[in-house]
Amino acid sequence: MLTVTSGSPLRMPRRLPLAVIIACTLLAGCGVHPQAMTTQEQVAQAMEDRNQMFANQEPVHGAVTLDEAIARALKYNLAQRVALQEQAMQDDMRDVAGLDMLPRLAARAGVQTRDNVAASSSQSVTTGQQSLESSTSQDQTSRTGDLTLSWNLLDLGISYVNARMQANKTLEAEERRRKVVADITRQVRTAYWEAATAQRLRPQVIQALGQARQTLAYAHRTEQERLLPPLESLRFQKNMLEMVRQLEVVDSDLALAKTRLAALMNLPPASDFTLVVPSESSMSVPKLRYSLGDLENLSMVQRPEIREQSYQARNAVLETRRSLLRLLPGANLFAGLNGDSNSYLVNHGWASAGVQVSGNLLNVLAWSPVKRAGESAEKLAELQRQAMRMAVLAQVNVSWQEYQSSAQMFGRYQELARLQQGIQQQTDDSYRSQAATQMEQVRVSTETILTLRARDRSYAAMQNALGSVYQSAGLDSLPDRVSGTSLAALSNSVAQQNQRIENGTIAVPTLNLRPQSAPTPQPVKPVIQPVAVVPPPRPVTPPQQQVYAVSSDNLWSNLNSLSGGAQ
Repeated sequence: MLTVTSGSPLRMPRRLPLAVIIACTLLAGCGVHPQAMTTQEQVAQAMEDRNQMFANQEPVHGAVTLDEAIARALKYNLAQRVALQEQAMQDDMRDVAGLDMLPRLAARAGVQTRDNVAASSSQSVTTGQQSLESSTSQDQTSRTGDLTLSWNLLDLGISYVNARMQANKTLEAEERRRKVVADITRQVRTAYWEAATAQRLRPQVIQALGQARQTLAYAHRTEQERLLPPLESLRFQKNMLEMVRQLEVVDSDLALAKTRLAALMNLPPASDFTLVVPSESSMSVPKLRYSLGDLENLSMVQRPEIREQSYQARNAVLETRRSLLRLLPGANLFAGLNGDSNSYLVNHGWASAGVQVSGNLLNVLAWSPVKRAGESAEKLAELQRQAMRMAVLAQVNVSWQEYQSSAQMFGRYQELARLQQGIQQQTDDSYRSQAATQMEQVRVSTETILTLRARDRSYAAMQNALGSVYQSAGLDSLPDRVSGTSLAALSNSVAQQNQRIENGTIAVPTLNLRPQSAPTPQPVKPVIQPVAVVPPPRPVTPPQQQVYAVSSDNLWSNLNSLSGGAQ
């Protein structure tokens, strides 16, 4: 507060108006206005992003196998890159959190000046008279500096807890990346088999579509030249047009299958590449080497979602500890070197050290509520992890059933394709001997293509279901260690890992989840008692409510499917 006393008029410093003008000018320039991107900036950004999207990628050489397709997706897919960058960011933040545990070393230096002498006098509190004449003990211009090392023990404990929480967040990011890898692998597996079977079937579709369009043109001529009755000619055109429509739909689906696979491998959508096409003799039901119980045990340990929930439960415990630490008093240790150029000082340099304890005494009242809130958060994290385990368990069983159903459906479609190919062969022989019409041949060819397409899609669906089984069990195509960063090394690692999964050589954890057997009851020897007089009946009292004991054991031991019983 500024006061004015008699005999000491208030004088405004000469530099104050200039300082006010400069401050007002700076504040006026602090206004922020939104600036939209111009069209040129957006075009330049789009060109740069497009170049970066497909930069530093190895070109496609030869036919692409399933292992190479998965390797390309894992190496170049943008979603995988985002997950890797997120993991790298969390890892860098862990290093930053570790630095917070170090003591603070603060250095300060400054120059202070004033336009007059910092003088003062003393006044007697008894008589009110000036006791000493005006004097000064400070230069008009002085330079100061200090170097202080301080360490707050409470901040050290909180920083340690923060570093551990950040380490768990790094592990969470790794599990999220594993989930992205599993999703990409399953999508690539589905798109690959769709595109591979489409590539094998496409020449037949093009040939049948050409024949159908020629027959449709012939049907138009029969109507114009009246070679057939009008009603029969219209039905002929309708049947041929329906066949052409079905073949065009199949041709469109086949063209889109490779585009989806190219997008997953981060290739330009219009890229021209070929795939290793499976032969019809190699299209069989793959053997699943794991039982349902093995898959459930694997999922309980290896699913990335469960691991992520486990790390979040760890952080819930650490969050409780951090909240309780903040309620404790803090002790600050400090030591430093100081210097001052003031000529009136006897010692221009000195060292200082000390300890300072401070804290809010009312934090004692907050201890119990904070602890209860932390315990509730820990219990919530545990329940969330258990709910995730239940969801994973359901996914394993659903994917298992879907795979069994898809394998059975593929067997039916394979038998239908064999019969339809026989009909196609007989129809072609009849057409060559002039025993069948061209429309009949086109119709049978269309039915054959549609049947083969249904079989191939059933095979792709079965491969997708198999991938879902592996994904639900936490079996990753990417091993923990990769022999190299090149595409060939990554493809080789993926091939070896897939071979291990298909051969069933992945170690299955053993979980003691079978319910404990009840003790065998001992036979009771009959006891002969003398006949007693039957007393008169007592009044009937209402039955008391039966009290059921609540078991505190782990509820997972009551699930038969986890013990491998349902296979």
